[in-house]
Amino acid sequence: KKGGNLRIGISGGNTVDTFDGATMTDAFMQCAGSGLVFDCMTEVKADGSLGGEIAESWEASADASTWTFKLRSGVEFHNGKTMTADDVIASINHHRGEDTKSAAKALLTQVSDIKKDGDDTVIFELDNPNAGFPFIVSDYHLLILPSKDGAIDATSGIGTGAYKLDKFEPGVRAKFSRNPNFWKEGAGHFDEIETLSLID
Repeated sequence: KKGGNLRIGISGGNTVDTFDGATMTDAFMQCAGSGLVFDCMTEVKADGSLGGEIAESWEASADASTWTFKLRSGVEFHNGKTMTADDVIASINHHRGEDTKSAAKALLTQVSDIKKDGDDTVIFELDNPNAGFPFIVSDYHLLILPSKDGAIDATSGIGTGAYKLDKFEPGVRAKFSRNPNFWKEGAGHFDEIETLSLID
């Protein structure tokens, strides 16, 4: 049942941590990031199968070198902005290019182009066929954030996840409250969550 507060200690955490998915490395920030505040395009479920998060469905070209993702409608960021294809493209492009410091850069080297077909469809063109590409976009670094003028504020802590970030002390603790507009049924049960960094 819904309600109550969860207070949990998690290994890891560092005083230089941020909510930039590109630089997340330990369990503390993974939990806070893709676990609470943000969504990825897809997710690996408990049974190992692949399910949709921001992406509702996907299909490949005959040779699996072009992947078309249909985005879920009605998804809102914590700041009230409606999520669109522009947000997905800007979020993924944050991890591409020569200047990126993203740990996920190597996962995206095969992507030659990303484009949209309206506000609810994103198309990935790959240099080589990859039947497992929808699993790649479930990686915890590849978080979807709101965009403005083709770019994201990677450290804003604004996502579409079940919880909104209320307070963050890097290497110490983070506090979250339930997102009342979360798109997923049967998730986000607690009213509030506090995560404590356990370094030892």
